[in-house]
Amino acid sequence: MIVEKSNFMDKTVLYLRSSKDRSDVSIDAQRRELKEFAVAREMQIVGEYADAVESGKDNNRPAFQNLSRDIRNPNRGWNTILALDTARIARGRYLAVIFEEQECKKNGVKVIFKSLPQTDSVTEMLLKAILQAMDEWHSMTSKVKGLAGMSENVKQGFRAGGRAPKGYKLESFSTGAIRDGIAVMKTKLAVGDEALLVKGYLQQRAKGLSRASALAFVNQDWPVTTLLSIEHNALTYAGHSVWNRHNLD
Repeated sequence: MIVEKSNFMDKTVLYLRSSKDRSDVSIDAQRRELKEFAVAREMQIVGEYADAVESGKDNNRPAFQNLSRDIRNPNRGWNTILALDTARIARGRYLAVIFEEQECKKNGVKVIFKSLPQTDSVTEMLLKAILQAMDEWHSMTSKVKGLAGMSENVKQGFRAGGRAPKGYKLESFSTGAIRDGIAVMKTKLAVGDEALLVKGYLQQRAKGLSRASALAFVNQDWPVTTLLSIEHNALTYAGHSVWNRHNLD
């Protein structure tokens, strides 16, 4: 996202990020607020970077990665990043400080947050530190709530995440909610086409056959990694794993 250098000091880009949190502000809402703010401050918006439904706990976000790359480009044609609040950039103080101090300042880029009151530099630094600490606290509490939600989803038969184990398939169900124009879905495990083959393999293993013999019995050529995964999942779903499963005996 490189632009010409004319009126360099007046040019800015937007960084927009929404998360899976249903109370989080949408990309469209952020864009509207920032455009109004830019007009009031006579700032010229020349581009934007948007990450929809992405976590702020790390920097592994497509648009954020592109933004970081362009910051290091001396021919980028802008010197200001405008974001709604500190949580848009990161929900971890370490990542936020590294981004602003080592990425932005080193390359002559200033980050402006609409929610941060414009005041003297010392007060601004203090307010920013408080907000970033609150962002990190929110991330930590969200993780606790998220794990509780995952546990409840599992109890109701929904998949907590990841691909379906061998022998199963995922069936998607709409929750009725819409996030950034996309329907929010949940998935459940359903019996897949290879279920009987997996069952046969596990039955032979339970009889004491080696993996090679059990595999030959079902006439398949699954790799060893798949066999290990099948056996691990069998123990998990039997209640012998503590992650998202409970032994009901």
